[in-house]
Amino acid sequence: MKIQHKSDHTKRRAAEYPPVEEQLDMLWHAMNQGHMPKAEPFFSTLQQIKQQYPKA
Repeated sequence: MKIQHKSDHTKRRAAEYPPVEEQLDMLWHAMNQGHMPKAEPFFSTLQQIKQQYPKA
């Protein structure tokens, strides 16, 4: 009988997740587009910075 061990899902998931910066940007965009409630002060703080330094 062969014993099979499940691999550690935490390490495998961490390797696949996008960087935290991208995750936060996705979250902000979901709030901005009305897909979820705006979490304050998270949303308004980032919105102010995005307005201060718009994309070129």
